[in-house]
Amino acid sequence: MALHFRDSEIMQKYICPEIFGGTAGEVFCGTLITAIVFLVVSFFSGLSVFGQPLSLILLVCLGVECGCSASLIYAEQGVSGITDILIMHLPKTAILTAVGILSAREGIRTSTELFRSMTSSAEPPCLRKYCIRYLVLAVAVLMLSAADALVNYMV
Repeated sequence: MALHFRDSEIMQKYICPEIFGGTAGEVFCGTLITAIVFLVVSFFSGLSVFGQPLSLILLVCLGVECGCSASLIYAEQGVSGITDILIMHLPKTAILTAVGILSAREGIRTSTELFRSMTSSAEPPCLRKYCIRYLVLAVAVLMLSAADALVNYMV
């Protein structure tokens, strides 16, 4: 899949800008944009009564993105790309996965509480806490994007 979409602008600009000669700003923007889009879609899926399956599908898409970018690094650089994957890509992927799991958990929890409040006399979810949790995740993504750009610029 990564080899098939290697020449796409989305792959070069947002998923793997460091492989295609991206500057530190392009790496920062690429990481930030993809992660923020993920968070926004996850946020709105949690505000839906049927947001549970969408949250799980988003996690699968995040896994595919992480796998495609790692396989593209390997395809472009060969065996020498394994060190780049282990040093630069794996920590970024681990943090993005943690953010993805936390956002999916919040989306599933809020969606379930919303469904429960609509079908019974349960208390509706607190949207203020929900928004604050996503703001914290957005700050984490911002710091990750800056660290990713710095690591790619230094190496």
